[in-house]
Amino acid sequence: MNNIEMLSSNTFLPYPDPKKLIFMLHGYGDNADNFINIAKELHNTESRVNYFALNASSAIPNYPLGRQWFNLYPNGIYISDAGQNEINIIKSEVMTSLKNIKNTIKKTKDQYRLNYSDCFVFGFSQGGIMTFELGNYLKKKLAGLAIISGRILEKNQIFNSYFLNTPLFISHGDEDDVLSITNFYTSCEILKKNKFDFECHLLKGDSHIISPKAIDLLQKFVKKNL
Repeated sequence: MNNIEMLSSNTFLPYPDPKKLIFMLHGYGDNADNFINIAKELHNTESRVNYFALNASSAIPNYPLGRQWFNLYPNGIYISDAGQNEINIIKSEVMTSLKNIKNTIKKTKDQYRLNYSDCFVFGFSQGGIMTFELGNYLKKKLAGLAIISGRILEKNQIFNSYFLNTPLFISHGDEDDVLSITNFYTSCEILKKNKFDFECHLLKGDSHIISPKAIDLLQKFVKKNL
């Protein structure tokens, strides 16, 4: 994960001249070929949007079809038990992934002669973690960011004014057994504390999935921010 590159992707391109682009970041162990199916559920003919599901920067060892934005087990130690050496590894891998995502978004939006402000980024689970990190990393305002069943790692105050003014969507199922609902409450508190422009949705009965309820809310979020 040391070389900056343009990430591979799977796409759903209904329009030769879209007005907006949605970049989708899958969860840990998933891949773009699988995750692009969400785009077809999200698609609404009222908006001219093309979709790009990006493959995370590295494969998971011994699981060739599964990919990761950063290693959950640096040095064989689970992230929750990580010491400083492992945290440094995670930070380095997150930064490499961020640079790869930025490079991919830039080259793609330039091909369509669009701006960063025409680009949405949606992330699920580990992809949701990366979505927040990306917003803070970029010095550009995006059309919108969506964190779905994820969490926020950043505990420090946010000073990136572009990020603070980017519309933000966060949702979580109250029966999520992968990332506890406590992550949602903590994330909402972080967003409130930093005075983000955000909407939050607690989805009753949802587990660690992107449900039809979540799809409907995401469609409304896109329409509102076209």
